[in-house]
Amino acid sequence: MKRYYPFAIILIIALVIIFIAVPKNKKESINPVNEKTEISDSNTFETEVAGIEPNQASVETSAQAKQQEIIDDPPKMTDDVLTIVDDVKITKKQLDSIFNTMPSQIKEYYKDDKPGFLEELITRQLLLSEAKRQKIYNQEDYKDYVKQNPDKKEDIMVNLLLRKIANSVTLSENDLKDFYNQYKDQLPNKDYESVKEQLRPMALEEKQRLKIDEFINKLKTKAKIVRNEKWIKEQESATADNPLSKALKSKRPVLADFGRGTCIPCKMMQPILEKLQKEYAGKAEILIIDVGEYAALARKYKIMMIPTQIFFDSSGKEVYRHQGFMPEQDIIAQLKKMGVE
Repeated sequence: MKRYYPFAIILIIALVIIFIAVPKNKKESINPVNEKTEISDSNTFETEVAGIEPNQASVETSAQAKQQEIIDDPPKMTDDVLTIVDDVKITKKQLDSIFNTMPSQIKEYYKDDKPGFLEELITRQLLLSEAKRQKIYNQEDYKDYVKQNPDKKEDIMVNLLLRKIANSVTLSENDLKDFYNQYKDQLPNKDYESVKEQLRPMALEEKQRLKIDEFINKLKTKAKIVRNEKWIKEQESATADNPLSKALKSKRPVLADFGRGTCIPCKMMQPILEKLQKEYAGKAEILIIDVGEYAALARKYKIMMIPTQIFFDSSGKEVYRHQGFMPEQDIIAQLKKMGVE
């Protein structure tokens, strides 16, 4: 299996983007923060700021949390404002300015997904506000890091908040067994005892990620967030021309395999999928989607591991999802359940 955390980009943004703030005089200010950012071979994103390594977690935007955001009396928004997070405004000019300062990898990832980039900025702002509320700046380690990096106070606060949440997570033996059982089909001829120590850091990371996801979703349910829906729809319609969108309009069942050419299980899946494309031509749409080329789709469908197979019925509704290598006979069996012979 190959872990793929597209939403871990929030950690980069939390640490290296331009900080957005609205001072008491109500004028927007942006302060640049520059750090080296790289993408590792495993497709996870890692950063180092002030000696802290926040590689424990990744964050996704929850549709449920988004729906539950509290907006009692939404403020009026001008066309240049993309979102208001509590009392903080993020404008088009600010988003573009921040985007242009990003490393090339981040620009490539979000080039067709500006709404996704905006969501990361919203999440980053919520984390920063929460870090201030918890008075992270009173911690001794915060003070030590600031001495080394006095211009990165906000970044350090967010980083320490994320680390605090991750460090609160413990992994029991049952947790580890559950993780093994979830992925044992991708560990052929390996019993639990022989692989448990190899799986332990991965299982812990997964549990930490889920804990941070939960934490951020709670922040979103409490926050007053207003988005410029007109701008979001314009952006999404401009990038709607992708293989999956077209396939879902075909009125035929769809299998979308999200992967990447560098991952071994993905390479194993490719000849199977290409064979099925020919066998099911005119009956079902079989897609091979590269998460690097279609990062916006990976974000939209919350792809957390590659390969991931998503099955849609003829109406475009997701009916089944599988992570990891999927044997040909299992794919055929699932298509039969959907009425495809």
